[in-house]
Amino acid sequence: MGFWTDLGTGISSHVRAFEFIAKHKLWHYFIYPIVILAVLWIAGFWSIMGLSDWLVEKAIEWMGLQATDEGWLGWLEKIGSWIVGFALKIVFILFMSSYLKYIVLIVCSPILALLSERIDEIVSGKTYPFNFAQFLHDMLRGIRVTLRNLFLETLIIIGCLLFAWIPIINLFTAAFLYFVAWYFMGFAMMDYSYERKRFTISQGAQFTRKHKGIAIGNGFIFSMLLLIPFLGICLAPILSVVAATLAVLETEAEEVKKSSTAFTGNFPR
Repeated sequence: MGFWTDLGTGISSHVRAFEFIAKHKLWHYFIYPIVILAVLWIAGFWSIMGLSDWLVEKAIEWMGLQATDEGWLGWLEKIGSWIVGFALKIVFILFMSSYLKYIVLIVCSPILALLSERIDEIVSGKTYPFNFAQFLHDMLRGIRVTLRNLFLETLIIIGCLLFAWIPIINLFTAAFLYFVAWYFMGFAMMDYSYERKRFTISQGAQFTRKHKGIAIGNGFIFSMLLLIPFLGICLAPILSVVAATLAVLETEAEEVKKSSTAFTGNFPR
């Protein structure tokens, strides 16, 4: 599977996820995130917007771009102020939104782990008897992966900040950072499937890099859903983890099939 095929799988699997939830009557999994996620998102969103406005104002003040001069010089300062303020706000909101979504994932980690396991049982027919010690281990692993992704994404964002001050380039930097955010979000959703397969975190990262299109597609839909007031934050974690689980199971099945075909092809008929 190439990148574009994987990307299509990561995106389209959300449609199949919705159909899967409806078919198997898994609506009750949405109950848990509703109150917690709504409070986190609403409070976090207004805090981010207020704080970003204040920081942009202070940064412009510090750089002396307050357009105090008259004439053409004043207009240049206004334009410079707008460009710098726009770039700062995009970077800051992206930076803070990344933290907020990871907090959401940590809070929802227990229910997402259970849901991913339930999807696997329905699709594969395997049973995973509940074991509290194993459940606790898987939940803590999910939190570790989330924190790992948060750390790596933060390093990338800080590195990109070096270019965020350059006009035009800062627009490409912001776009790149969105792709990075989508990748790590998709990785977090896919990792719930890796837990059951006893992948190490590095093995999970290797599988995700190989199928980065799935991660980006999944993270993209997750982020787009979050833009829908209230409803999006209730749907995104549950729908995306179901989509990621279905995509991983489908991809693994295809890889096994290809591997078997290649293996049998070595023998004369």
